[in-house]
Amino acid sequence: GEYMKIPEKLKGITGDFMYSMMGLIVMNGVIQLALYPFLSKQLGTDEFGIVLTLISFISIMGSTFGTAANYSRMVTRMKGQDSNGDYNIFLLLIAVLSVFVSIGGLVWLHKFSIIAEIGYFILMMVTVLRYYSDVEFRLNLNYKKFFLFYLFISVGYLIGIGLFFVTHSWIIAMLCGECLAVGFVIITGSIYKGDLFHKSEYFKDNMRSLLILSGTELIAAVILNADRLITIFYAATLIGKMVSLISTPLNGVIIGHLTKYEGGIKKSTFVKLCLGSVVGSLILNVFCFGVSFVFVRIMYADIFELVKPYLWCANLGQVFYFIANTLTVILLRFTDEKYQLVINILFLIVFVVIAIPMTIALGLWGMAIALVVVNLIKILIIMAVGCAKI
Repeated sequence: GEYMKIPEKLKGITGDFMYSMMGLIVMNGVIQLALYPFLSKQLGTDEFGIVLTLISFISIMGSTFGTAANYSRMVTRMKGQDSNGDYNIFLLLIAVLSVFVSIGGLVWLHKFSIIAEIGYFILMMVTVLRYYSDVEFRLNLNYKKFFLFYLFISVGYLIGIGLFFVTHSWIIAMLCGECLAVGFVIITGSIYKGDLFHKSEYFKDNMRSLLILSGTELIAAVILNADRLITIFYAATLIGKMVSLISTPLNGVIIGHLTKYEGGIKKSTFVKLCLGSVVGSLILNVFCFGVSFVFVRIMYADIFELVKPYLWCANLGQVFYFIANTLTVILLRFTDEKYQLVINILFLIVFVVIAIPMTIALGLWGMAIALVVVNLIKILIIMAVGCAKI
């Protein structure tokens, strides 16, 4: 009987992962192949460069606080301390923070006006909610709805492209996608239901978890978005980035299933997992390199010759980043959240000590090599923490 259960379980996990992945592939496909090229063409290169910078502020806010709330919610469910109110209070505080971040971003890029601020703030906040909202389907392991959620975003973006011809606003174009998805969760889900801002008895505990994971995600988000400011490097890492985006659904499925898993994990198993994934990364990067070669040549023909030398190295850095992310999620299940912050603080120190001097000294080559080195070191740090704390 036991032997029958395992393949069944595996089938479930594989199906979940496929739904998850398809949802994110559709969404990122629409962003990279329709939305961004369309905006780039309509706005012109310089204006689109400014828009990309504004979008990266939104990405940092969403992937820091939305993802932190998402992961923290999975952990508190595991501890039996789940509560809608605690998370809504946290998101309300992030809305206040978003007012300052959105004003700061617009003022810095000389784009500030009251109308622009209102639109930009709403887009930032709805995006934070969107990063958090898919936890609804992870908690219930409902990956068919998870797929629908990302399909709604994609359809919304396509509607937004149509609306651009009427509104001439990139903010409204993006807002259509984010609002459709969040609306879907508000209507069909349970995380925004009940006593909206009611504090639970675990409020302090849950806030600790939220703040630790926010710190962790902030470090990762800033480092991941930093290279958008350098177009050549951004183009070189595009396929690696798409692969690292797969880490989000994969990690979601892994943590969803691990939440339900009662057993432990051996140190030796964890070490083998870490070392095996480094080897796996090299194999995965062969695929990334091949696809990048074709994709960048077509989509960014004008800078292809400049990008070409960096393709292998730049993508490998992204793949290591993706693998490190997945290993941290496994570690999150078997150790306390605070070790996630320890790992990312060490990662930040390594990044500052290695990546910044190398980028200054060797330019793009320095950046490409340094990202491979620091992400590989991060995997080794995770392995060491696993050995010490599991």
